[in-house]
Amino acid sequence: MNLDSVIQTVLKKITPSEEENKKIHGIIEDVLAQTKKIIKPHDLSVVLAGSFTRDTWLAHKKEFDLFIQFPENTTREKLEKLGLEVGKKIAESLKGSYLIAYAEHPYVRSKIHGYDVDIVPCYKVASAEKIKSAVDRTPFHNEYLSKNLKKTQSAEVRLLKQLCKANGLYGSDLKTQGFSGYLCELLTIEYGNFKNLVVSASKWLPGQVFIDLGKKYSGDKKEFSGQPLIIIDPVDPKRNVAAALSPSRFMKFIDVCKELAFKPSISLFYKKEAVEKSKLENNLKKRETLFVGIKFKRPLEDGGNSQPIVDDIIYPQLRKTAKRVVDILQEYEFVCNDNWVWCNQQDCIMLIELSVWKLPSIRKVVGPPIFTVKHSEEFLKKYKSGRVWVEGDRWCAEVKRQFILAEDKIKDTLSESSTTLKSKGIASHMADSLAKGFKLLSTKEILNYKDKDLLSAVKEYLEHEDFVFGKKR
Repeated sequence: MNLDSVIQTVLKKITPSEEENKKIHGIIEDVLAQTKKIIKPHDLSVVLAGSFTRDTWLAHKKEFDLFIQFPENTTREKLEKLGLEVGKKIAESLKGSYLIAYAEHPYVRSKIHGYDVDIVPCYKVASAEKIKSAVDRTPFHNEYLSKNLKKTQSAEVRLLKQLCKANGLYGSDLKTQGFSGYLCELLTIEYGNFKNLVVSASKWLPGQVFIDLGKKYSGDKKEFSGQPLIIIDPVDPKRNVAAALSPSRFMKFIDVCKELAFKPSISLFYKKEAVEKSKLENNLKKRETLFVGIKFKRPLEDGGNSQPIVDDIIYPQLRKTAKRVVDILQEYEFVCNDNWVWCNQQDCIMLIELSVWKLPSIRKVVGPPIFTVKHSEEFLKKYKSGRVWVEGDRWCAEVKRQFILAEDKIKDTLSESSTTLKSKGIASHMADSLAKGFKLLSTKEILNYKDKDLLSAVKEYLEHEDFVFGKKR
């Protein structure tokens, strides 16, 4: 199939049906009517947000957002308190369920008539440059897109979203570090259609793509140094819409676009087949490395019996902690090939692949030249209990290694109090949870873990090797 044929086939599957459109319209009308009734006594306003408002939503996606706008002079405390009260009332009045979620400030995440509805309090400000919190921008994004995204481009946005979703690239959250829906829409405006974007993106280079749709940016491009893709927010020129996009996700997107442009296939738009544990186990064995998992309980809000801390806090801290553990292992001469992290609502798991995990019981220490009397005396005094010799013109000593196995060093490093762990560079929430206990997982235990989503994470890690910049092997 050529690219045009692939596009038409995929569009038929991802475009919502008339029945879906009719149903979500009815539900939104009910929710908006009830919302306006509840917020009227408080002199608040509501803005409907999300891809539904621009007809860029994907088939079978049942979600939309409500932004409850508060006057600019409202205190943060009142906005949070009343925002939650209003959100709860909206969900309850429509016989829905809800929970309290946390981002920059708390909001209500509800389930109403089978649809996920986030009810988010925000400030009603004069312009995006005067926002008090990140969510205050959303109404301005809505306004910009309603004026600049053509109706004929809805299908183009859907295609881009589906491509990103199928390849683990959709979402600007700190777990995914990929493309937000808003970013997909801006890219579509810039390139006109999906096909043009794919061909152009297949030639992208990190740090070389700078898009300013609003032509409002007047600063130095160096401000975005280290960010692989720069898309200036047309409603807030100081902001890079693609700031959350990680270098690895950026490079993967380029490779996906290369393959789609030069070897079009419908399979690129859909998640790969289910993970086969036996095949995965065999692939791990072939590597002849050691995989170690460090499992501990996912931290909770306030450290108590409340709900888990949100992903946008968890994942950066998990990555920081895994990197610190790797650095410590390498200080003790263990060689780490790579590391990655995963978590669900119950557990956090740091996974480390080691190419050297067992060391000799002794190690060689190279000392000072024999001509430096003072340093020589100090060296001989320090290592007098072991074997000492001269190699060339330097003293050398043989000492007993403290840790022979990488697992022993991991246990030694993490079996400390929360305060001590933090002093070692372990992220705060991770330190609190690790101090309460952790377990090292073998390769077999990783593969047999109860949540099979972990297998998908391991598979994705191994597939990183399938991609080489400019060519898929």
